[in-house]
Amino acid sequence: MLSDQEKQDGWILLFDGKTLDGWHLFNRGAVASAWSVDSGRLVCNPHAKNVKHGDLVTDRVFTNFDLRFDWKISFAGNSGLFVDVQERPDLGTTFSTGPEYQLLDDRNVPADYVANLSHKAAAIFGVVPNTGNTVPKSGEWNQSRILQQDGKLSFWLNGDLTAQVDLKSDEWKELVAASSMSKYPEYGILASGHLALQDWTNGVAFRNIKLKDLGKGTADQNNTSIPAQSQAAADSMERAVPGAEQVTFTDTIRLQANENMRFDKELFKVHTGKKLTLIFKNTGASSATAMAHNVVILKPGIDIADFADVAGKAPKEQYIPSSVASLIIAHTRLVNGGDTDSVEFTVTRPAVYDFICSFPGHWGTMQGKIVAE
Repeated sequence: MLSDQEKQDGWILLFDGKTLDGWHLFNRGAVASAWSVDSGRLVCNPHAKNVKHGDLVTDRVFTNFDLRFDWKISFAGNSGLFVDVQERPDLGTTFSTGPEYQLLDDRNVPADYVANLSHKAAAIFGVVPNTGNTVPKSGEWNQSRILQQDGKLSFWLNGDLTAQVDLKSDEWKELVAASSMSKYPEYGILASGHLALQDWTNGVAFRNIKLKDLGKGTADQNNTSIPAQSQAAADSMERAVPGAEQVTFTDTIRLQANENMRFDKELFKVHTGKKLTLIFKNTGASSATAMAHNVVILKPGIDIADFADVAGKAPKEQYIPSSVASLIIAHTRLVNGGDTDSVEFTVTRPAVYDFICSFPGHWGTMQGKIVAE
């Protein structure tokens, strides 16, 4: 819980101790996973069956922040918390973009593993070593802090500063180039993104995850901040969506459909942060027996088939069930033949957004993509 003073100072809880609200599985959305809440702890069981496995990421993106959290690792456990994670379907892992605060049971892993000081707990894994004498408490709660401001990233463990680097510096670029992370072209190039908790080989638990947003910072105020997406990242995303590089940017997404059960257009490209308008017209016959359609824009990484399965069972809600509202960016109402509906919305982060018609049986042929840069 936050104290009244913390609330007044601008701190927020990223984990309420009861639910996974504010978090989702990387590139999969809000699905049943190996992550759960147990006695006020956010826990991961990497051996759980019949659920999805993957890293848990915040719904929100953060740039300048002060993050505090408690963590406990299992015997010889190894996990991590990532910052500045980019989430797109063409990016298969959180660690391919986000620097990692290493979470490790230093005392009970092989000595040769932690002989590499960038493998120690509270190091920037694989890149910046923890050269201090800090060792986390085995089987007990540890307190960590991550501070990021204007690209300057600092890690603490149990009150001791363990690693520090400027993500915009030549030093950082040189450290990455000399590390195993150099194989990932988008690693550590943006000082803004999601936070992510790693589902790895051993169990890990978190509690008291709180963050203070430090605002845009001096770099943004001087209009010289790192852009929301690098050109390399934009090019990578466009390559993942065939034809995207040939599509011009638009602020208005105009779609039509009828009894043929196909949208007239299946690919759009938009800018993040701008007001967008979706206009959908059902060009079918204006009659009571004509097919009705809608347009539903999903958050990145949502499994279309899983979503459509749930939506198709909600005719009383026009196939937009409230139970999955958190997975939706925007949607039209169910539109009958000869009618039109429109809605305004904004996308805040670079990603590929799927859109479908959620009327039962329609999604298989009525779908498309919006590339946001």
